[in-house]
Amino acid sequence: MKELKLSEGQMKELVETYDLYMDGIDFFLNIETGEIVTLNSFDPDDEDKELSEIIDEGFNEVYFRVPSRESHAGYRDMSDFAETVDNEKLRTKLVHVLDGSEKIFRKFKDTLASDEQELERYYQFVEVRNRQRVIQWLESKGFRLEVK
Repeated sequence: MKELKLSEGQMKELVETYDLYMDGIDFFLNIETGEIVTLNSFDPDDEDKELSEIIDEGFNEVYFRVPSRESHAGYRDMSDFAETVDNEKLRTKLVHVLDGSEKIFRKFKDTLASDEQELERYYQFVEVRNRQRVIQWLESKGFRLEVK
């Protein structure tokens, strides 16, 4: 395994990027610098075209496409988090939201918004999970992560 050194700030940015999804926008981690570059493939300008060529030349050697969190993982996070909520009334509301079929993510966060501490705890819960997923992704690419 190759060692990949990232600062805490770079790791935080990588985890936040992992949690983003924008149609037509791809994110790539430059393992030499720790920088995340953004490529607009929906409506590319000259800079995007030039960057695309650079990425193609170093794809899976220098530049690695940052995956996005899958929706089923997000649902599982909400479900697992709901089980940890001590307030029975709030927990029941959250479970009810998860049984719905439309706009579950939005409704879940709206329901949690009634308790600011629980909402913040949820964001921290998801961040820890996403960090673990990013580390697993890097390991699957042959990197051992060192955060400095």
